[in-house]
Amino acid sequence: MESCTSIVSRKNAMAINFARSHAQSQISIGFSCTILEIQNIGHSRRIRPWEVIRTWFH
Repeated sequence: MESCTSIVSRKNAMAINFARSHAQSQISIGFSCTILEIQNIGHSRRIRPWEVIRTWFH
């Protein structure tokens, strides 16, 4: 029989992993939306997207 603490710690690890993967997917979704917006702006204003990305990361 497992001790209560090991079961709880395993549940916590699962919750942390779930939260981490969820956050990563949210970040990637937000990032791809930003890329699309940058591309749309770039087409209308003739901005190079990678310059915007470079300033965005620094």
